[in-house]
Amino acid sequence: MKKKSKKKIYRDKNGLEYIKETYFIRGKMKSQRIYVIDGIPANEFYENNATDLDFYLNGDFELMNNGKDSIDYDNEHDNKELDLPDSEDEKNSV
Repeated sequence: MKKKSKKKIYRDKNGLEYIKETYFIRGKMKSQRIYVIDGIPANEFYENNATDLDFYLNGDFELMNNGKDSIDYDNEHDNKELDLPDSEDEKNSV
């Protein structure tokens, strides 16, 4: 099994880091720059570290959380409130 070697990170004239990725089109080898942040491609870094507000402002609605987390939190919070007696009469009757 071959080990994957770490790709070399280059710097452009503005100081931005990138990795060269090569590919073939019609028998010719072409290359493209994939800009990286902390060794991670910029797109993956954005998906992993951005908040829902960032996704909303940039129009990436498909990357936003679907809201299940907040619904589960609300249901748990409501259940905890229901377990506690609300008035003095209920406390005495139990």
